Amino acid sequence: MVNLAEIGAKLTAGRQPGQELSPFARAAIVGAVAAGASQSAVARAFCIDRKAVQRALQRFESSTSFGAKPRTGRPEVLIRREKRYIIQLAKRKPRLSIQMLTDTLDTRISRSTVRRVLRQHRMRKWRAKKRIPLTKAVARERY
Repeated sequence: MVNLAEIGAKLTAGRQPGQELSPFARAAIVGAVAAGASQSAVARAFCIDRKAVQRALQRFESSTSFGAKPRTGRPEVLIRREKRYIIQLAKRKPRLSIQMLTDTLDTRISRSTVRRVLRQHRMRKWRAKKRIPLTKAVARERY
């Protein structure tokens, strides 16, 4: 028979107070309560608060998932169509600077937003320096 305290200690080892439980720990908590262990016994075995056990059970009952929910955050300024338009414009007119590109777009978009969209698509607004072509003779002299 597996000891519940051993499982709890292994699954919550290195967890800071207030830190989110891992999906494995949540699954073990739900399994232990389903197997007949009391919520307080599970809380003691996992070294967590009884309320955390209750939240893990409620989350499993509502979503039947052990993973974390997506975090809320600031809504994005641009929709996908606007991002596509920025990328198309940058590809069509590679000589435009970020400032000129921002000026041709809608007024509510900042330079940092345009730069972020371009960076997400691995595009940069710079041009390589023109260099003199390297001939084979010069290359041999260098190496």
